[in-house]
Amino acid sequence: MSVLRPLDQLPSLNTAAVLLVGAEDALLQQLAESMIKEDCPSELKVHLANSLPLPSSGNRPRIDLIVFVINLHSKYSLQNVEKSLHHVDATFFLGKVVFLTTGGLAG
Repeated sequence: MSVLRPLDQLPSLNTAAVLLVGAEDALLQQLAESMIKEDCPSELKVHLANSLPLPSSGNRPRIDLIVFVINLHSKYSLQNVEKSLHHVDATFFLGKVVFLTTGGLAG
């Protein structure tokens, strides 16, 4: 298990990889499918993880953006993201991490 660092691998031309992290598989899958459907001149790869750290692997793709998905109705969802943050290098927080909350009330 290793810490995610933004410069572990060189970027690929016209390719971006997004990692969605969250406890709710169905929501992550739905978000990933909607992202992939969007018409984009570049190739978008979306990876899903319930939590971090990711398994150490020599073929792990470069991650360009991490999206932490938090369900406001689930205490476990927030705790899961809090624990996962410990496995992200601090330099990722300079424009490469997004927090997405779901389950809020429309006002």
